[in-house]
Amino acid sequence: MVNAWYIDDSLREPLDESVKRSDRHLNPPEYLTLDELRRKTGVTIETVNVDKYDNDSDNNNIEEELAKHASSKGYVYTDVLDIHAERLDNYSEKLRAFYTEHLHSDDEVRLVLVGSAYFDVRDIDNRWVRIHVRRGDQLNLLAGTYHRFTLDVDNYVKLFRLFGSKPDWSSFNRPADEHPARVDYMSRAVKGF
Repeated sequence: MVNAWYIDDSLREPLDESVKRSDRHLNPPEYLTLDELRRKTGVTIETVNVDKYDNDSDNNNIEEELAKHASSKGYVYTDVLDIHAERLDNYSEKLRAFYTEHLHSDDEVRLVLVGSAYFDVRDIDNRWVRIHVRRGDQLNLLAGTYHRFTLDVDNYVKLFRLFGSKPDWSSFNRPADEHPARVDYMSRAVKGF
């Protein structure tokens, strides 16, 4: 089950990895329901039964089943990102880039196949919300959402990435308030998503 909460953002960058990968709860913790998360950030989360994708010994069938899932949701391009020190080229550099606050021109949709991680997003009041995703959680960040990503203390996640068109890997670091995706996002935020 997904948990989301406001984080203690009193520590200033650069943060060491152990701090980035901790819960960073406020005292006392301030959780958000999934409905509050959607209304305050535009983020939606769906639970997907991923057991059928890894209990089959035929790897091609797994990829075929994942492709069917993506197609049923209207996504046309997919890939898998295996974030582990031994399996991801330029691991440290990529984690630093993922943790830099940024936005994209397209929605960011990720399904957790294995492991767990954190997505941090800014809410409509510019506060950081930490979303802890685990196996079977499919997260959808709207285009224009300021966000960042890091592993949790387990140091591993395998993500199925879904795209509405051929992926554009461009990211725009904050501030990018004049970017068309951000302008559209803020327009939607005013209306309550």
